[in-house]
Amino acid sequence: MTRENVVVTPDTRRMVEGLRDTGYTFNSAVADLIDNSIAADASRVSVYLGWTTDEEIILTIADDGHGMNKEGLLEAMRYGAPERATRSSLGRFGLGLKTASTGFCRRLTVMSRDAATAGLNAAVWDLDDLAVSGEWNLGIGPADADEKSLWEDAAEELADIASGPVSAGTVVMWQKVDKLLKTRSGEEAKNRNQALKKTERSLVDHLEMVFQRYLDSTDDRVPNVAIAVNGNILSPWDPFQIANGGQLALDKTLKMSPAYAAASSSDEFEVKLRAFILPRKDEYQSDEARTDARIGIDRQGIYLYRENRMIEGPEWLGTGATETHLNTLRVDLSFPGQLDEVFGVGIKKSGVHIDPSLIEALRQLLTPVRREADRLSRKGKTPTTKQGGEKTRPTERTINRLKGSLTVPTIEQTPGGAISLKNNAGEVAVRDDAGKETGIVAIVVDEDEQGLSVVRHDTLEDGALWEARYANAAGIQVALNAGHSWYRKAYLPNAADSNLVQAIEYLFYALAQAEMNNTDTDAHETFAEFRIEVSRNLKKLVKDLPDPDDD
Repeated sequence: MTRENVVVTPDTRRMVEGLRDTGYTFNSAVADLIDNSIAADASRVSVYLGWTTDEEIILTIADDGHGMNKEGLLEAMRYGAPERATRSSLGRFGLGLKTASTGFCRRLTVMSRDAATAGLNAAVWDLDDLAVSGEWNLGIGPADADEKSLWEDAAEELADIASGPVSAGTVVMWQKVDKLLKTRSGEEAKNRNQALKKTERSLVDHLEMVFQRYLDSTDDRVPNVAIAVNGNILSPWDPFQIANGGQLALDKTLKMSPAYAAASSSDEFEVKLRAFILPRKDEYQSDEARTDARIGIDRQGIYLYRENRMIEGPEWLGTGATETHLNTLRVDLSFPGQLDEVFGVGIKKSGVHIDPSLIEALRQLLTPVRREADRLSRKGKTPTTKQGGEKTRPTERTINRLKGSLTVPTIEQTPGGAISLKNNAGEVAVRDDAGKETGIVAIVVDEDEQGLSVVRHDTLEDGALWEARYANAAGIQVALNAGHSWYRKAYLPNAADSNLVQAIEYLFYALAQAEMNNTDTDAHETFAEFRIEVSRNLKKLVKDLPDPDDD
């Protein structure tokens, strides 16, 4: 039987609309375009996301890479552009520029030049024009006046990032953006300005994580690239917090062969697997460090890097389940571009499909680390006794952080030395106008204790287990009686369990708060009697408990 070969041309409109639904998120689409800039050896990238004078969304991504002449620009705009010379390039499949862009806009313009003396060329894909003509007609040629003006603006933005002229480079522009500010139901966002600002913040967070190693000038694994979004230069965010207490719990190098080549020693490439256990939220030395660590269930898991660019995660990729007690466990899994097939890397460089045998190997390697991270999360690893000063204790850091949200009395102090509490009982004098103590509230006099919320004394008046006090710098303070038998037999034996110890200290601090917020001339004696009675009963109840070890 003889068959004829017939050229079947795809329907242009259907093809164009189909390519818009490749599943890109906005953040991954912009990151994909920045990949092209890095592949072009750019040292500066400027992203602008905003409004035109017609209140339409516009996105531009400018770089100072090697740029393109007219022929190079034509090939770059071709669907299925020629394969790059090296598999390690951040740009691989020749589709990212087009599919990432038209997934959100209906008009894509790319301007480029490859030398300071070269002319500026521009190429345009307009999806509406394609649908009307039914032909893959690319508009390409010398840039017009508006495009040249936009190029000059982009060059100024790049110069603001780092001094130096922009001799060559590329500017990508999205217009007729119709798929960005959509709600989950597909409706247009009601407050478009607010929605665009939220989109910008999400983009910044994503790029600082994805390109962390390129943004970090001290990281010698990759060339340094400065990236700015709307004029603000991005800072690298290290998921593993190496400079902020992240502890290396696993460091393993795996040898793997690419799926496209016959396995041999010369075909093997290294895969780096490193696991880090971060301090818990209450173990950071400052609020800034705790905030930067971003401890949470959405940040645990494997961070997958291709050529030191994060492409997936954080998630466990089938190696285990997400658990609350693993919030401090983060895993760095880095591989070279030669192993793309093994990791199932596609056009978007996300949504990977890892070889099942590799997943099983990773599961076995990570199981002990997951177990240790779980143990440390449940038990804690920071001593609750002094470590570099009492103010560094987890209890103190947590109380200081949350004081603003707690129910506490207002403390007022006059220049003459009078101190009063405005609480549920009214206004209660702690010191009178002459600066004399009223005896209603105990006042801290030890300078070393002024800034602390929880302190320990060898003994307290009437053998009480705890006492509510006023400390000038800390406000409310609770003192614990370290000589009380409950403290020695119930508290000290559990001192290694920082979770439990903190919970106990929070309880006593809350009792002190409640007392201070409700005491007055009449009630302070009732509170004192209450503390004494509880303390005496506890002393009897723990009588038969064993004494703690000497250490």
